[in-house]
Amino acid sequence: MIESLCFSKFSKRVALWAGLVIIGATACTSPSSDSDSDRAGKSRTETPVSDKITELTDKILDKPNNPNLYISRALAYTEQGMYNLAIKDVDRAMVIDSTVSYFHATRGEIFFLSGDLRSARLSFEKAVGYDEENTEALLKLGEINFLLRRYPEALRTIDQALRVNERIPKGYFLKGYIFKEIGDTTKSLSSFQTATEVNPEYYEAFMELGHIYAFRGDPIALDYINTALELRPASTEAWYHKGMYYQSKGMIGDAAEAYENLVKRDPKGYLGYYNLGYLYLTESDQYETALAYFDTVLTIQPEAIDAVYNRGVCYEELGDEETAEAVYREVLSQDPQHTLAARGLSRLLE
Repeated sequence: MIESLCFSKFSKRVALWAGLVIIGATACTSPSSDSDSDRAGKSRTETPVSDKITELTDKILDKPNNPNLYISRALAYTEQGMYNLAIKDVDRAMVIDSTVSYFHATRGEIFFLSGDLRSARLSFEKAVGYDEENTEALLKLGEINFLLRRYPEALRTIDQALRVNERIPKGYFLKGYIFKEIGDTTKSLSSFQTATEVNPEYYEAFMELGHIYAFRGDPIALDYINTALELRPASTEAWYHKGMYYQSKGMIGDAAEAYENLVKRDPKGYLGYYNLGYLYLTESDQYETALAYFDTVLTIQPEAIDAVYNRGVCYEELGDEETAEAVYREVLSQDPQHTLAARGLSRLLE
């Protein structure tokens, strides 16, 4: 369920606000960031992957004892999502030479992409064992340990990488994420700030700083979010959180403008429409307009049950109690535990 926020003007009829939803997905599960070498900007080879695999296979037949050819084909298989074949090729390379740190790191990356974090961790540990200054392996090991909630181990390997090279922004970013997870906000802010000092174009670090300061209610949050938008003007995440910041401060016109910018940049996403609907419902009493926004939400995200509920609130405010009752019943048929819909129905049946 989308987080709720109760505004005083709705003493009985409480609308639900898309208040704490983060779009984009970082997260979703990993704090990894390629800000300093933006994934979207990476060049791609002109040779199709399937042709590359065929070409490498021919080379391997000609030179079967060249481990680098197996690694190259493993990377081509990985690009196709063919992780089992990729692992087999890395293993073939390591039969020829098992002492190369990069080979173990490549194996770890493939396991990581396939979702096998524990096997990935073991491979990166071997990579570090063969080269204690392999910073990429150290950072990846730190990230995996973070995901496995092995926080002291994660910080230890990241610090090891930073001792090798203190100018790695991703190391500070990962530390910021770990400190944030364990509740040390002061160290988290310091780490994210250092990441931006090392790399002034580190979008993700600016967004994290914006998130934390916004949660504190500190106006400096807007500076960080605006910096993130300067780096990525089309960022739907940044526009969403800019709207969220203004909305939390009661700056409704600014919030609406931010959500409108979000809709322009992400017309197939639903959160901009949802929060615009919420503003029209709770702040300007434009219930018909709010209904239109919630209808748009449901065309994009039919399972957005709170948008259905808010339609019921709109109809109730418009005095169409029959339709409001039907909507509340629809919500309860999908989610019998939806407390606000139950309250709404109870109100109408009094």
